Amino acid sequence: MSITSSTPRKIPFIRSQKKVIHVFIAGVGAIGGTLIQLIKKLNNEQFHVHISGVCNSRKVIWEPDLESIAQELSASTEETNWDTITDTLIQYSDDFVFIDATGSEIAARQYLKLLSHGVHVTTPSKRANTFEQSYFDELITFPTHGLAEYKYETAVGAGLPVINTLQNLIDTGDTVTKISGVVSGTMTYIFNQLQQGRTFSTIIKSAKSEGYSEPDPRDDLSGEDVARKFLILARTCGYTFERDQIQVESLVPGKFDDLSVEQFLDSISEVDEDWEKRNAAALHQNKRLRYTGEFTSDTITIGIEEVDADSPLGGLQGTDNLIQIYTERYATSPIVIQGPGAGKEVTAAGVLSDVLQIGKNI
Repeated sequence: MSITSSTPRKIPFIRSQKKVIHVFIAGVGAIGGTLIQLIKKLNNEQFHVHISGVCNSRKVIWEPDLESIAQELSASTEETNWDTITDTLIQYSDDFVFIDATGSEIAARQYLKLLSHGVHVTTPSKRANTFEQSYFDELITFPTHGLAEYKYETAVGAGLPVINTLQNLIDTGDTVTKISGVVSGTMTYIFNQLQQGRTFSTIIKSAKSEGYSEPDPRDDLSGEDVARKFLILARTCGYTFERDQIQVESLVPGKFDDLSVEQFLDSISEVDEDWEKRNAAALHQNKRLRYTGEFTSDTITIGIEEVDADSPLGGLQGTDNLIQIYTERYATSPIVIQGPGAGKEVTAAGVLSDVLQIGKNI
């Protein structure tokens, strides 16, 4: 991405009988592209969501025609320049919501600048919240002081109300003591498909094409996606953790680490037989393979677990997550949140919900 600076542009504001929420969408892939379609169809009685700008990793456009965003991006002569984008949004401060659907570390590093100048931020990306603990601590101070809203509900559980539930518990004086379960819809999908007799390599390719996995499926298979989610959960609950404190079991053989995504997808069939055997052994014992995690006040562990077929985890279908939250109030019978935890539609809808929540405070 270009990092040279240029003069921020002026953005025309839209007049409407409804309250207007101006948004800038970074990333127009599976989630960002779906979000644009949802905004086009939105018929909210209170709000009009106006897309003032869009960018991908190379190009940016302002005041796009929603019917031809892909063509306009392709033809644009304005390179993606984070200094210019952030300076432009800062001119309008609390009138703007920055939506980061990129998964980019560079984009995630813009949040502090934006929030400190009153620009609201919402994201399904796990990047910002899993940088160093000090960065997360700074991010969450802005909403506390009423400077700008920072929402990341869809970073864990896609459209499920996980982060909001935790924040409500903490705001009312409860203490979260443990969270366990399955937080990767991608992993549920993979193991359910294995149970149905599909090969591991075919499943991975399908998960990528359907938008269930990260753009690089190894981010899921390595356990990194789950590790980041549990890191976010722990930090949201007020605990201090760094990434290197988390024990993670990877599904990716080390020899695949340095391959490109395309090379990895071409080579992954080499492990099909191993996974067929491991799955068959679990089924023979009336067990199911699940990729689970658990965090307590001092540890986070991530890995494959064999669970009983008739247990709640064993019965997960599709891309379901199942998250159990233990607190001082819910010490023996946890709060259980279950539902689809992956997919561009539910994630984009969750992001849009965050935008509308922000709109109520603009």
